[in-house]
Amino acid sequence: MDEKTVSKERAVAEVRNMAFQFADLYFAFVKIIRDRYSEEEAFDIAQRVLYMRAVERAEKMIRKAEEEGAERIPENINRLSDVSYLGWDSSFGKETCPYGAQWNRRIEDSPWFRRFASLYCDVTDTTIAEVFTADSSHKLHRNVVLGDGSCERTYFPSEEVRNGKRTYDPDNK
Repeated sequence: MDEKTVSKERAVAEVRNMAFQFADLYFAFVKIIRDRYSEEEAFDIAQRVLYMRAVERAEKMIRKAEEEGAERIPENINRLSDVSYLGWDSSFGKETCPYGAQWNRRIEDSPWFRRFASLYCDVTDTTIAEVFTADSSHKLHRNVVLGDGSCERTYFPSEEVRNGKRTYDPDNK
């Protein structure tokens, strides 16, 4: 094989490995905060961090959309996202999402983590949708970290989002 190219199989494995490492970092971050303070304080801190980071990511997506002349609509979220979807390989079935796959392994030994894994998905995806579109929100109906066989979501128009209110904005509460 040419040293300048890698097989798709290897590229998928490398992206998934990177995602596994990130998933474990999130677990460790949450565990340390939960152990040091309390589960509720850890939940609040995690939600705030996830919200802040999702806003940053969505703002970057907005700039990319403007550069490309793309509409800020839900249908363009995945295309303009910074997620390397190469690692989201459907041949892995229920483990298509590498974060979900790794978090489910953590949940086996640490069942308390389930709500934090779900929080990551909900805060991140909802906030990105709300900031990026400025007129739509997001709902996860199925999530592998909650025991479902896949993740399924919908985007929907939201008057609250149109009026500047975001679901997970800590300043809205």
